[in-house]
Amino acid sequence: MPGMGQLISIGRFANLTDLSPRLLRKLDERGLLSPTYVDPDTHYRYYDYGQVRRASLIHLCRQLRVPLSQMRELIAADDPAALRPHLERHRAQLAEQLAEQTRLLALVDRELSRGAHPLSYHCALKDVPAQLVAAARGHVPRRHPHDPWDVERALELTAAEVLRWLADHGVKADVRPLILYYNDLEQDEDVSFDVCFPLDAPVLEGAGVTCRELPPVRVAFTVHHGSYDSIWHAYAELHSWVAEHGHEVDGPTREIGLVHELDTPDSGKWVTEIAFPLAR
Repeated sequence: MPGMGQLISIGRFANLTDLSPRLLRKLDERGLLSPTYVDPDTHYRYYDYGQVRRASLIHLCRQLRVPLSQMRELIAADDPAALRPHLERHRAQLAEQLAEQTRLLALVDRELSRGAHPLSYHCALKDVPAQLVAAARGHVPRRHPHDPWDVERALELTAAEVLRWLADHGVKADVRPLILYYNDLEQDEDVSFDVCFPLDAPVLEGAGVTCRELPPVRVAFTVHHGSYDSIWHAYAELHSWVAEHGHEVDGPTREIGLVHELDTPDSGKWVTEIAFPLAR
């Protein structure tokens, strides 16, 4: 034990390290920073200057909200060189949390932008004329009914195949494809779809690309603003609206990216129309 002249009272040590006496007692209880000497008669606690570095490390960890388990690792290592990799790992974790919080803020802002009725969609009817399209079929299993990302990757690959075929034959296509889904996106584990690009005139078929005319149809539709990870809210709202108004869905679901990733990388600005063909 250092001589009494080298010891620091808990009050002075608290001022020196910016750790309150109450916190110092808790750190002692948790085995993170114990006093060098406790007077057996007065129970006064004393520390020494050699403990200032550990106290500074604890103070930094608390400021950065480093988890207790990582704090224990750093203290046990007792090596200044070990601090950097721990801080790098903690920074990566904070960056992930920030990205998630930013995503949640965007969702909140989107719902607030709806005005007095968050989580509401305007649903209506419209007549869609016949349309000649070039199309290719895609199929993909999905891990979770509200996880669209595997589907999105499959859509991108299928769309690229159609665009490549059209480009090879000198046809310039609209970059906003119409997607036809042939099963229930909210229930089925597998997803089958067609990626369709509108045409002004027929094209040669091949390489999985077909040319056909979509018949005229009346649809119930709504528009979703924002990223695809919450688009199922729009689907649920449209399903409810169709049922409440006594309509019957008859045909594949239609989805059109009015504003999508080719227009802007900001998913908060994406606009997607969802339409259900109705029985006449």
